[in-house]
Amino acid sequence: MEFQGRVKKILPARSGVSQRTGNEWKSLPFIFEYFEHDTDHYAESVVLETFDTKVIEHLKEGMEVICGFGHRTREYDGKFYNELRMYKIESVKKAQQANSPQQPQNATSGQAMAPFPPLTDTNGNPINNNGDDLPF
Repeated sequence: MEFQGRVKKILPARSGVSQRTGNEWKSLPFIFEYFEHDTDHYAESVVLETFDTKVIEHLKEGMEVICGFGHRTREYDGKFYNELRMYKIESVKKAQQANSPQQPQNATSGQAMAPFPPLTDTNGNPINNNGDDLPF
């Protein structure tokens, strides 16, 4: 599934050493907010996680991105767990420059999407990401 939305909140980074390979790893979980359908009044939110160091270095709250993610279920000790896996993240600005100056479209319906309202903090003040954008 692929959706256009924004990075609502960046959660604390995690890091460690792989027990299997001994290599160091770093991940950055974040809350991705999107509208599943053009007629939705309330945005959906999911927690996604990236291990890509380029994305970790440049991801900022409030950025508009196109995220592709899928899900999988796994069993452990008789219990089942769902996991969302991000397979793609792309800056909306870069995608629009690469394609054409058309309005972004909803990936599920192909219809033009309305722009996201400005991101605000808990006091209702706008959050400005200073035009920072993903480098890819």
